Amino acid sequence: MELVDITQLRPGQTVAKAVINASGAVLCPPGFCLTEIAIERLRNAGITAVVIEGVEDKAPEIQNRLQALEERFEGIDDPILLQLKAAIKARLNMLHMHEV
Repeated sequence: MELVDITQLRPGQTVAKAVINASGAVLCPPGFCLTEIAIERLRNAGITAVVIEGVEDKAPEIQNRLQALEERFEGIDDPILLQLKAAIKARLNMLHMHEV
């Protein structure tokens, strides 16, 4: 499973976890095969990412990226750069959560 950005979705991909809008309504159930129309409707509903089935395990890659992030920002004390680091780290951790 992998969390895929809405711009990267393709027809034929299968939803792994229910896609739910802000009101709690299920827009796509698990197992739903995406179509171009469904992807457009999700985009129009404000959905930004969907968990898709059948994608290789990216957990080790994400761990490597987290480690590289720490190394790149080592010794940095600029508050704006540290906010950027925190945002990137939060996104990578979210991706990792969806992998497990």
